[in-house]
Amino acid sequence: MTRALARRQFRSAALAAALTLAFALPMATLARAQGVPSEALQAALEAVVDSPDTMFQGAVLAVQYPDQPLWTGAAGVVELETRARLTPDARFRAGSIAKPFVATVVLQLVEAGAFSLDDPITAVLPATITDRFTASDRTTVRMLLDHTSGIPEWIDDSVTGLIAANPARVWDVTDFLDFAAAKPRAFDPGTSWAYSNTDFNLLGLIVEHATGNTWREEVTNRILEPLHLTHTSLPEPGNTGFDGAYMHGYGVVDGNVVDLSHIDPSMAGAAGGGALVTNTTDLITFMDALLAGSLFHDAATLDAMTTFVDASYEGGQTGYGLGLQRYDFPGGVRAIGHAGGTAGYLSFIGVFPDLGFTMAVSVDVEVDPTPVLIAALQVLAPATAQTR
Repeated sequence: MTRALARRQFRSAALAAALTLAFALPMATLARAQGVPSEALQAALEAVVDSPDTMFQGAVLAVQYPDQPLWTGAAGVVELETRARLTPDARFRAGSIAKPFVATVVLQLVEAGAFSLDDPITAVLPATITDRFTASDRTTVRMLLDHTSGIPEWIDDSVTGLIAANPARVWDVTDFLDFAAAKPRAFDPGTSWAYSNTDFNLLGLIVEHATGNTWREEVTNRILEPLHLTHTSLPEPGNTGFDGAYMHGYGVVDGNVVDLSHIDPSMAGAAGGGALVTNTTDLITFMDALLAGSLFHDAATLDAMTTFVDASYEGGQTGYGLGLQRYDFPGGVRAIGHAGGTAGYLSFIGVFPDLGFTMAVSVDVEVDPTPVLIAALQVLAPATAQTR
């Protein structure tokens, strides 16, 4: 298992440089593209995967402009053993991209009056959960959503080792909470920012206590089914299979390349990990619907979700909303969405509002996918410029 498994965020410090290169033209010269240059984009994707400078053997990519046909592409192989060609509809485990799904359900429950964003977690969870953490009575639902709670992260090198030693282990959410509770609080509630998967494990429990259903059932009923995300699922713990074609994910364990596709979906729970199985098409459908406000009754809910606290982090992240990341890059380029790394995969879904498109990408190793993004953006940026 690579050390990268211990981080659930987009770790690409090179992405800022990539966007500087891809968007070297002034923003004033960019306009909405009139369709995706399909052949050039596919050729660029294949060149990246075939390059000796990249580690991944497979990559899937999708690009959507409003009112234009969705473009999807794939390059490389489904798996190393058979070397069958990868197809654009292949599924993968999307890691922390599960967070916007869980956050959406939480906000829908707020709209329904189940609780408020500013309720302390002691009001929405039993003491058997909240007593694990100091200052729980001053830690709110909103703080969990935007990672200002100060509740410590449970993933570290020792936990990574446990996961690597037994990928089939079925985890319980209390395992993660106990790991976190053994660490000191990162800061007083609401006084700083730090990414913590524990926050979303607690949010999953809040959903379950408010509804009487599992967080998986609520995400399915409230998002997957209404949006007809037929390539997306949340397998139950113990179910390590995939429904339909999927891209195998790989990592290095004790110096050997290992297929990590079938790590148990309980790993990380509502924080992501192996829980969310999806494809690029469904991710774009979800993110576009979410940022259009289609999943909420009140426009103020989306406004709250896209109110970002300062959260500077490598890779160009400048803010974190209620389950959403904001990236700001040189040249005034902004993306809103989320990244997800897990054993065997690294994925990204983002809306580029000023450039007029949504992009989803996944690679079959938990490594920096910047080469794919560079390739795509170098094709798309000139296309936008040429419409002027």
